[in-house]
Amino acid sequence: MWVRIVLALLIAAFPAVAKEDIKEREPGPRTKGSVYAWKGKNGLGYRHYIPKHFDPKKGANLTLILHGSNLSAGWGFWNHKAGEFRADDVVVSPDGTTPNGRGGFNFLRSKKDTKRLHQLHVEIKKALNLTNTYVYGHSQGSFFAFLYAGEYPKDVQGVVGHASGVWSGTQQGTRQHGQAVVLMHGTQDPVVPYFQSAYSYGGFVEKKYPHVRLRPLEGWNHWPAEHNGKTRHTSQQLAWVEGMTTTDAARLAACLDMLTKVTGKDRHDYAGAYLLAQHILSLEEAPPALKKRSRKTVDAVQKLAEMHVKAIRAPDPKKLKFTRAPWVAHLPMFVRNFRGVPACDEFAKTWDGVLQAHRKAFDAQFDKFWQHKQRNPAKAFDAGVKGLQKGFLHHRGADREFFLKQMQAWRKDAKNHKLSKKSLKAYDALVPDFEKAQKDGARAFFGVNKKAPKL
Repeated sequence: MWVRIVLALLIAAFPAVAKEDIKEREPGPRTKGSVYAWKGKNGLGYRHYIPKHFDPKKGANLTLILHGSNLSAGWGFWNHKAGEFRADDVVVSPDGTTPNGRGGFNFLRSKKDTKRLHQLHVEIKKALNLTNTYVYGHSQGSFFAFLYAGEYPKDVQGVVGHASGVWSGTQQGTRQHGQAVVLMHGTQDPVVPYFQSAYSYGGFVEKKYPHVRLRPLEGWNHWPAEHNGKTRHTSQQLAWVEGMTTTDAARLAACLDMLTKVTGKDRHDYAGAYLLAQHILSLEEAPPALKKRSRKTVDAVQKLAEMHVKAIRAPDPKKLKFTRAPWVAHLPMFVRNFRGVPACDEFAKTWDGVLQAHRKAFDAQFDKFWQHKQRNPAKAFDAGVKGLQKGFLHHRGADREFFLKQMQAWRKDAKNHKLSKKSLKAYDALVPDFEKAQKDGARAFFGVNKKAPKL
């Protein structure tokens, strides 16, 4: 059901593709330093950027950008500035593998589509002497990025999927375990709900992927996140997947730089920096100076996580009840953003049973909420209230776009929707305080991050 809903939302979310003039040139020595358009031998159109310093004898990495539904190759460089985004890589942004008949393109869930992209992929790698490949997909392109990486595990070393989830049928066996994977998603996404990535991440964990992580973008929506404030989120996650799959000392240092030398401490990816630094410490190939830097990063993030644990001030999990206090939001935000950092993981062990119980309780009521949403708002409202009462620590309860806004709308028109007095009373006793706790908790979480030691 969710796949059909998401696809419908995706189609509605993006407008028709605008035409633009751009020079057409086959990738090669003459095309360094500018964006050009070209077509593969199979007719698949794409835009490409080759760095000015590219040496065909040495080669380089390749980064593929896969756009969302009904868009085109131009989307990649409209949203990721050529020469700055993956500055050392050859960057290629292809059209979707299936035309939509209106000037736009889609990446569809079919062997034909994955094969068509793979033909172009192989062609470009051979022509330019490219080595590792990292795939970034957004929205529908993100679903497809995971599908493509699963189909061709030897050709893709890392994949970053933003604002999606994982299509059923995506291969996730041991052959794919050499890949590093990031699921990045805004927690207030109005097009594809955040839980799509959160639950898909659990699927990768169950399949025992050695390098996989979920990167929440707190409060962010559906749109590209490379220039969301001062932090280059997409570049950071691509640096992480590269860093986890390379042993080249220069590239490891560049990846660590991307994750540590960031303006704006509050929205920094501390867990990503920690995990990469810890990985570098385990590599024989890493030089002493880089290991020294990595040790500093590991210690700084661990200290920051300890600061969060101290600041949360949650009650005893065995005697838990809702209170209008910052910990209601600060605690789950900390756990999902610092996963993999020892101080967080140790703290999470204490709360794991409670968090799982809240997830199960909220999910059960959300299913009823969604089932009755269109035809019986009273039943849906009742389920939503019960979900928050029993599962207020679960992230779906704080989802404004897919839950809270609808609950508020029904509350404002309670008479017409025939909401029960019992549910209204419970709503009024809980939801305003819950929303206040969400704001205060987010402020507390980012406030602690601002005090982070230098990485």
